[in-house]
Amino acid sequence: MLVGSAVALLYAVGPAAPAAAQAPSAGVVNRLEGSAVVARTATPEATPLKIRDAVYVRDLVTTGEQSRAQLLLAGKATVTIREQSSLRISEVPGGTATIDMTDGKLKVAAIKDRLKPGDRIEVRTPTAITAVRGTAWIVEVTKTPAGPVSRITVLDGIVEVTPLDPATGRPRGAVIALHALQQLELGVTTPPVAPQTITRADASLLDATFAFTLKAGTGMDPDVVKRQLDRAAKDAAAAQAGSGNRVPLGSQDSGPNVS
Repeated sequence: MLVGSAVALLYAVGPAAPAAAQAPSAGVVNRLEGSAVVARTATPEATPLKIRDAVYVRDLVTTGEQSRAQLLLAGKATVTIREQSSLRISEVPGGTATIDMTDGKLKVAAIKDRLKPGDRIEVRTPTAITAVRGTAWIVEVTKTPAGPVSRITVLDGIVEVTPLDPATGRPRGAVIALHALQQLELGVTTPPVAPQTITRADASLLDATFAFTLKAGTGMDPDVVKRQLDRAAKDAAAAQAGSGNRVPLGSQDSGPNVS
């Protein structure tokens, strides 16, 4: 079972601190169940997120235990984050939205009628770039003794996957096209294997793990939320510290341009 550790978060009562003036807006918190926190470049300590809070480029979002968060990214895609997951929205210029994910599980669903020609969505993990225009797919990252492993599952449409060398952040090997109901795992030391076909039932089961289980307006036990926020803040601090060792995304090749 893959263990997550990153993405959108909450830590105390009150709104998250605003990002620095120069940071462009990347999206908004659309739904939240449980707890999530955000660490920003100007204020790296984790602060709470709540529904309708804005998120900004370079924000690090982390979810707590038994939590879900959904971001509406530039009005063009929803990004649903599982428990104990972390992500950073790295770029949203020129129609490109880039999500940097080091640990955890997320689902991206493009809103096709809002995409313009040239719009593009990327998810970067330590071992892969996935790039699409108009589809739905799931990315999971887990840490193993040999290094991080990325698993990409396509629910609908086509995703182009560029394997990455985690030591340099640069492409290694040919681009791999994943179609609906296909799955691919990319590790650190082994070359990519051929995509595996999964059943519609298996895809539906995986998709269901991203569902929000509480009815709108239903609250969780305050003590449980407090514990979740404490854990999410610790995860965010660890992810923030670890990100200093990674190759800056701006210095890497942009990956495949999907049309």
